[in-house]
Formats: sequence, structure tokens, C-alpha cells
Amino acid sequence: MEWFEELDFDENPLYIETKYHGNEELLNEAFYIIESGNILVIEGEEGSGKTKVLKEVIRKFGGKGEIAFIDCKDLEKELNVEKVIINKNGLLGWLFKKSPKNMILLLDNVEYLSNRNMERIKYFYDSNHLKAVIITTKEADKLKLNESIAQRIRKVAKVKPLTEFEAVQVVRDKLGENLLSDRIIKESYKNSNKNMKKFLENTEKVCKVYVENRNINEEDVRKLFERGGK
Repeated sequence: MEWFEELDFDENPLYIETKYHGNEELLNEAFYIIESGNILVIEGEEGSGKTKVLKEVIRKFGGKGEIAFIDCKDLEKELNVEKVIINKNGLLGWLFKKSPKNMILLLDNVEYLSNRNMERIKYFYDSNHLKAVIITTKEADKLKLNESIAQRIRKVAKVKPLTEFEAVQVVRDKLGENLLSDRIIKESYKNSNKNMKKFLENTEKVCKVYVENRNINEEDVRKLFERGGK
């Protein structure tokens, strides 16, 4: 039996989408970029929360079939972005064949995108098939974007680490109020270098210790991470 089943969860609650916390200014900027029809670059290390921003954009704008999301890690170098959009998005694919207008394109991990595919995106943007583009990357200044795309970027925004209070709220939304104390959650966050992906992984390790012992304190958490979180 999985640790979360022991706690009466049907699935791992740490990886269920919950309320957005932190980086509200960045999220509002993303919404503004879409409404104004521009290109936004979001930068941050892996696990910092870039994809979470894109998911919030999908939550706000995705109900009308206006969004195409592509994780560029999943693209082969020679794969045609247009075909991916058509093949992966059902009704959206049909719309693209009908020359749609004002679509929103979200490109995660854009550093994996080939120059050829970037040229295709430029064509769609210049032809008004794309209203706005939001791309994520680890380091914006290391991107090898062609000049025509670079000139269309309105802003580069960096994902900021959550505060300890915000990190606590994330876990509270996922696990409820009574499972882990604020201090234990903060200890887990401190040992994640404020990286959200690592934070959730650390919190899962803490939960497993809790399930094994039906109790956990700050000292247990410190010892857990002192020995590598195993």
C-alpha cells in the first residue's frame, strides 16, 4: 500500500494541481501579454515553477480551445511544430487546418526547440495565427533565438522562489491542516534550496516517515535530510 493510501488519499496529493501561490505578479504579466498579443519569456531553473505558470494560463484561457501547449523536450529536432499542434490537439488540430486566428502558444523548455521550428512559429505569429506566445527556459540570455523572434519579445520575467509562508500554503492545500506542522514544512522547504520540484519530493519523503511512525518532529526531519533524505 502506498503511503498516501495509508492516509486515505486515492492518489498522491502532492502532485494534484491546487491553488496557485506566489509569483502572482508574474502570472498577471502572463495574462497581460496574452491580452495584448505579445511574446513573454519566463526563465528559471528546472523545478522552479515555470510549468506551473503555463498550467495557470491554460486554466484561465484553455476552455475555448484557443491554446496549444508543447513541451519542447518531447520534440524531435526535425519534427514539425505545426504537425505536433495538429496531431496532438484534436479540435485544435482541425482548427489549424482551417487557418485559425489568435491562438495562444505555450512553449515549455524552449531551449530544446530547433531553429527550423522556431522559424515556423515566427511564420504563424506574423500571419496572425498566433495571438501570443509564452516560452519558458532555464536562462534567457543563453537562448539562440533568431533576431525576428527576439525583437518580438516584450519582456523576460524570472520565477521567484516562494516565501516560507507560501510554501506552507502549498502543502496545506494538498495535505490539509493537520498532517504536518508549519515548522516541519518549512524545514522541508529549507532543504530544497527553495526549488518547488525538490520541495515536493522532500515533503513526500517526510510524509513517508510520518506514515511509518505515525509521528514526526523537526529533529526527525533534520536527521532525514542529513542522511540524504533516504
